[in-house]
Amino acid sequence: MFDYPIFEMPFIGQRMLMAINAIIHVFVSHGGAVGGSVVLAAMAWWANKKNDMQAYNLTYKVVMVFFIVSTSVGALTGVGMWIHANILSPNAIGGLIRVFFWKWFIEWIVFNFEVVLLLLLFMTWKKNQTSEEGRKKTIRLGVYYAISSWLTMVIITAILAFMLTPNFDGQPWVDPEIYPGNVNYNNALFNPTWWPSLAFRTFTSIAFAAALAIMWTWIIATFSKNEEDKEAKARLIKFLAGIMMITVPISAIFGYWYYTEIPAAALSMIPTAVMTRAFEDRFDLMYLMAIGVGASIIVTTIIAYFSPKRMPYLAASLMVAGFLVLWGYEERVREFIRKPFLIYNYMYSNGIRTTDVPYLNKVGILKHAIFLDESKKVVNEDKSNILEVGKSIYQIECRICHTQNGINGLKGLTTGWSHDAIRNRLNNLPGGGTPYMPPFVGTESEKDALAAYIKSLNTKGVIK
Repeated sequence: MFDYPIFEMPFIGQRMLMAINAIIHVFVSHGGAVGGSVVLAAMAWWANKKNDMQAYNLTYKVVMVFFIVSTSVGALTGVGMWIHANILSPNAIGGLIRVFFWKWFIEWIVFNFEVVLLLLLFMTWKKNQTSEEGRKKTIRLGVYYAISSWLTMVIITAILAFMLTPNFDGQPWVDPEIYPGNVNYNNALFNPTWWPSLAFRTFTSIAFAAALAIMWTWIIATFSKNEEDKEAKARLIKFLAGIMMITVPISAIFGYWYYTEIPAAALSMIPTAVMTRAFEDRFDLMYLMAIGVGASIIVTTIIAYFSPKRMPYLAASLMVAGFLVLWGYEERVREFIRKPFLIYNYMYSNGIRTTDVPYLNKVGILKHAIFLDESKKVVNEDKSNILEVGKSIYQIECRICHTQNGINGLKGLTTGWSHDAIRNRLNNLPGGGTPYMPPFVGTESEKDALAAYIKSLNTKGVIK
């Protein structure tokens, strides 16, 4: 049940570590790979159709930027996602793999094709650009690359959506480890938020990639010593802005569809996810933020389309910044609104399965923590080791969301609290205005030990 060594990240904490990696990866995978593959193929097709070799050559320089970022930052953060997910919540990854093993395996195969096609696209571009037939081969490679890149999103989005809505047509999803033979894999895959989230991510990724391509086209052409690049800049920017004129409103439509499919309990936590607890009831501010970000994207898109020659770098940067804010908050919100679960109604954010709670409340959570010393599992009669036991419980139940004295640190959150106040708070989780916190799981003596440990964080002279 708790069969893995405990990993702690001082100060920034587990969730911030994962968030930094995940958001960077989404920026690259969505803007650089999925959306980028479509946009780059479209740029090559358009330039070749127009017989505009100046634009075609400038497109290659944009491709180079996307290639370098996708194969370096994208690859590293992709591996980092697996590493972080496995050390932070191995139980959740184990549960997902048991259901989606073959889907994930297929995604891995497709991903390998995606990487090979990107390499071929980049490495053969110069060779193929000298002839009409060669350029058509490049465009075909671009299309194949776009398809493979999108298919990886199809599978991963299904898994991400499943974590939020693991029920389909009223049929519950259950882990095959607990209920062998009773898992409906199709219901798990075709969950309610898969299609709207996939559609939203697809068109937003294309719009995001077009914005990135506009910015890099502006940078490359503006600082290029090649006059042909400067001449082609406005034509390419106008074409890319045209892509955005189509995909941005479609993204908004699918985004609203996605919004309507989110469960009510999760929906109610969106303002808190976007801002803080102080704004948990302020949907109006949330809407204003969304309108502000959307307006910045729309206004800069209109400037790019109708005045590509005069488009300032500030506008290009603002356009990209709008998408970065959008995707950053989308990832934060998607992760936050599942709380107190990692997998909705199945596993709490600390990796404890809901079906195990009654049993663990009887025997305690430390009984099955095989990597902990025996001296840190049971409180002695004289309570001489109560803080060590309390810290063990903190490491299992609290460390995913809290640090000791860092981001979301328990020391700062409980300054001035008495032992009884802390214990009473543990008795009433997830209530008290914190619906995103899982309940305390374990025996009464374990609850006492955790309360004593949290209290010790603000007690001078106590070794933490």
